[in-house]
This record gives sequence, C-alpha cells and structure tokens, in this order.
Amino acid sequence: MSTIDGITVPDDLLWSDEFASWRVAQAQRTSLTGALIVHQSLRQAGRPVTLESQQDGSRWVAPVSLDVLNALRASEEAGGAPFPVVLPDHNSGARTLTCTWRSSDGNAIVARPLRFIAPYADGDLFAVTLRLIQVD
Repeated sequence: MSTIDGITVPDDLLWSDEFASWRVAQAQRTSLTGALIVHQSLRQAGRPVTLESQQDGSRWVAPVSLDVLNALRASEEAGGAPFPVVLPDHNSGARTLTCTWRSSDGNAIVARPLRFIAPYADGDLFAVTLRLIQVD
C-alpha cells in the first residue's frame, strides 16, 4: 500500500524520475582568462520524486479520486514539514522516504479530470502529477 503523508494513493503511480541521475551537483563558471572552472560534489539529499498517473491506450493507470486529490492538496497547503512517503519496492517490499512537496520547478500537484462533469463528486477520477523531494 502506497501512502503520501498518511494518504493512501495507488501503488502503480509511475515514479518517472526514479532512475534519473541526481546525486552529482555541479556549478560551472568561466575565469577572467577564459578557462572553464567546474565545481562538483555529491548531494546528500534532494532526490526528486515525481509520481504520475499514466495513460495505457484508452485506459488510465493510477488515477486518484477527488477526495484523495483534496487530501493531497490539503497536505501541500499545510506547509513544509517533512512527511513519510511509502512506495512499493522492486522486490515486493516497501520503502519509506522522508519527503516534502516540491514546487521549485512547477506546481507541486497537477491534476486533470479523466471525464469532465460539473460539479465534481468525490468518486470522480483525476490523472495526477505529484512532485516531491526527498529530504533525508
């Protein structure tokens, strides 16, 4: 069972940047003589965790209902205290990350209704992109 800040979310949300390189931080500048100066070090924390619903042909994988979406939005609006994120592991276990919402590169939560019906009801489904950052 996957959870974000105690809120149950689908296990099959895609962690789209799980295998992206993030550990090496690098800054580049040019000296007065025109030489390239590169500073590089290993990050101790700050791994991006982007969880997304996916479309598979004509069906959606891991949409969330409106009540879950509202709970996630309330968590994001509550502010930056780190919280546990429990995700399935590749070997049938679970892994727990300590994260907070990430809005430095766009909205922390982006949702799109799978079917537009106004007004929305708690059972209506939304495709989501959830942007988090690991802080431990």
